Amino acid sequence: MDFSVSKKFMVLLWKNFILKRRRCIALVVEMVFTFVFSAALLTTRFVTVIKRTGPFNFSPQPVNEVPFYITDDLISPSLELAYVPSRSTVVQGIVERVKMEINPQMEVLGFSSEEEFEDYVKQKKNSENVLAAIVFDHDFKNSDDPLPLKVKYYLRFSNDKKGNMLYNIYGKSSWFTNFLFPSFPSVGPRNNDDNGGSPGYISEGFLFVQHALDKAIMRYHSGQAAETLFSNVGVFVQRFPYPSYYHDFFFMFSGIFIPLVLVCIFFLNHLTLVQSLVWEKENRLKVTPLFLW
Repeated sequence: MDFSVSKKFMVLLWKNFILKRRRCIALVVEMVFTFVFSAALLTTRFVTVIKRTGPFNFSPQPVNEVPFYITDDLISPSLELAYVPSRSTVVQGIVERVKMEINPQMEVLGFSSEEEFEDYVKQKKNSENVLAAIVFDHDFKNSDDPLPLKVKYYLRFSNDKKGNMLYNIYGKSSWFTNFLFPSFPSVGPRNNDDNGGSPGYISEGFLFVQHALDKAIMRYHSGQAAETLFSNVGVFVQRFPYPSYYHDFFFMFSGIFIPLVLVCIFFLNHLTLVQSLVWEKENRLKVTPLFLW
């Protein structure tokens, strides 16, 4: 550190010491406030309960269970199932099988490309009606080209949640596809729902549509063998269990109390500083004399 800078720093410390010594009452009040707030914080730490929660075990959920809104008489007549590409007769047949398993009254719409489908759903009403879009990532040169054994597809669901209408009204719906982990990680499990909660891969029908599509593809390739398999096998998904953990309410309290304490402590210093500046102005201690020649 440069000598001139250190000398200025020492002079500033000495000045602050002189000011504090001249205002003994303010100094005592600052010390009392610091002691009181520290004692309150330590007392809160002592009396706050640390609660042990868990462990959590979640029950299996069937993936072939139809979500309620798909069978609802008020919602289901307007639901649509889209697919791409529309020129393939094989894809059309597979999507028809999916439709029969989801809801036979559902309307099926075919699009030649994803751009055409996106133009369709950009209209608000159409976006609300489309349950999902099944997009096969294959280049079918002819309409009767077979489906390859290694099938590549992806599902596109609307951002408007149909399984939880209240969430759409009072909150922002999203599939959280831009997050690998929660924005605010918690000590315990993300939620206590057996079906995984938000964004709703079970309640919104994502896994149900995926399971129906996989069965349709297996029926296309295997025929009666796939039918025999499905008649004897049920598919379930289950969340990993979560171990017990300690929930400390002190951290919740300190997140509110400590910033308030810091504001109160610095507020007193600012009050003293403002009082000192006003006093200097009133006594004209900072006025520079002017000399006229």
